[in-house]
Parts: sequence; structure tokens; C-alpha cells
Amino acid sequence: MNPTITLNRVLKNCGAVRVYEDNHLVYLLPNGNKFTRSGPDNHRTPLQELRELRRALKESSTPPATEEVHRMPLDQKPAPAPPAAVTEPAPPAPTDQEHPLKARIEAAIAGEEATQERLLAEAAVHERKAQMLKTLLPFADDATEEALRGILPVLAPVVAQPPTPPRPPEPPQQITDRVQVTRQLVLAATQTFDDQFTVNDVVERMTGSAQIDPPERQRVRSSVAQAMATLFERGEVVKDSQGIGRQQTLWRKASLNGNGTAVGTRA
Repeated sequence: MNPTITLNRVLKNCGAVRVYEDNHLVYLLPNGNKFTRSGPDNHRTPLQELRELRRALKESSTPPATEEVHRMPLDQKPAPAPPAAVTEPAPPAPTDQEHPLKARIEAAIAGEEATQERLLAEAAVHERKAQMLKTLLPFADDATEEALRGILPVLAPVVAQPPTPPRPPEPPQQITDRVQVTRQLVLAATQTFDDQFTVNDVVERMTGSAQIDPPERQRVRSSVAQAMATLFERGEVVKDSQGIGRQQTLWRKASLNGNGTAVGTRA
């Protein structure tokens, strides 16, 4: 840390009071001593002034009293001892943390030395390889190659394995019945009613008494409803009333001629 900054901090923390200011500054310290800090023409360095300030804080200005023995009456109590003077603890000595530049340089030196060791190890490996190649260079002819082929085993070429085909999907754990729904089948079912009917009536007529899972039944009903809408647009069924809320739409079959063409009218 900068000695000038440390000097100002110690003066502020110890409670020094400036009593004179001319070419130099004079401070009165808490223990009664005086500390003189020179001006611009000072020949002392800030570090020397810091040492003198610490020395002045440790010393006491009052001379030690001579030891005297006084007789006191028996009924007189001794006077209480004066409180001990509180001295400001000396600031700690500067450590390596106060010199960040020095720490960074030491870390950089350690890093460069580690890099140097790694490069030396790599250089030794390449040097051994170069020496080995130089040793083999005089024997680089066709006879040497043929001799090496006779000594070394012949390795079979590596055959690429074909990719494993994907596994087929697992069979279903249970057999489910699926109802085929087409527009012609729905039209044929509507022709079996003599009175009004709903979509649910058509679904029951097409599935009969077969046990169908709820999801499959919902799919069948949705397909039948779409087919009924198409038949209504083609005039092959008649809508008697439009359903509202839970009330279903009522349908009625249309009269068809011999060719299967509707001849009825819509309600």
C-alpha cells in the first residue's frame, strides 16, 4: 500500500489534531507527543515519516514518576487508580496482498515455467521420433519392405457391419373392434328408420350389441355426425329440428328413387 495513504489513515484513526501549519505541519497526538510532517521541500520519505509517527504514538510524553511511599491513615481508603491510557494499535505490516503487481508477476513466472517444462517434454518426444526415423532411413528400400511384410502379420480388412434394422412394433395386448364408417353405410342406416332419429340412434343401429371401448365409440359417433352433415347438404336426409345444448338434432330420412337419389324435401 502507498506509505502516504497509510500515514494519512493513521493520523485520522488516532485522533491527531493539527496545531500548526507553515512550511511543515505539526500534529498533537492523543498521548501528548507532537509529530512534525514536513512540507514540499521535505527530505524525508513518507515511509520514514510513517515510522516516526508510529514511534511517537508508542512513546509517552509524561516522565515516569519517582516511586515514593506515603503513609496513609488507617481509616483512609486509597485513591482509585487512574484509567489506563488506550493506545492505538500499530497498523499491520504490509503484506503481499498490498503489492498486487508483485503477486501478478510471480504468478506469471510460475505459469511460464510450467509451459516451459511441458514444451521441453514434447520436444524430447519429437527428438526420439526423429532419431528413430534417421536410424530406419538407410534401410528404406524394396527389400526391407518385403522383409517387413513377411514378418508382420497380415490383418484382415475390416468389413463394415450393416446397420441393425429397427425392431418391429410390439403387437397390441388386446384385440379391439373398429367400426367402419362411410357415407354410404350411414345413408343405409338412416333408411332403416320409419320415424325421426338422432345421431346416437344411427350409431346404435350400426354397432348393434357389440361391446366397443368408449374412445372407439366416440370416434364412431364423430364420424357418423360428419357423414350426416354431408348427407344433409346432398339432400339425402332431412333435418326436422336443430339440437340445442343436451337436446340432440332430430333427423328424418329422405325419400329416394330407384337410382338412390333423394326426392324428398327438407323440413
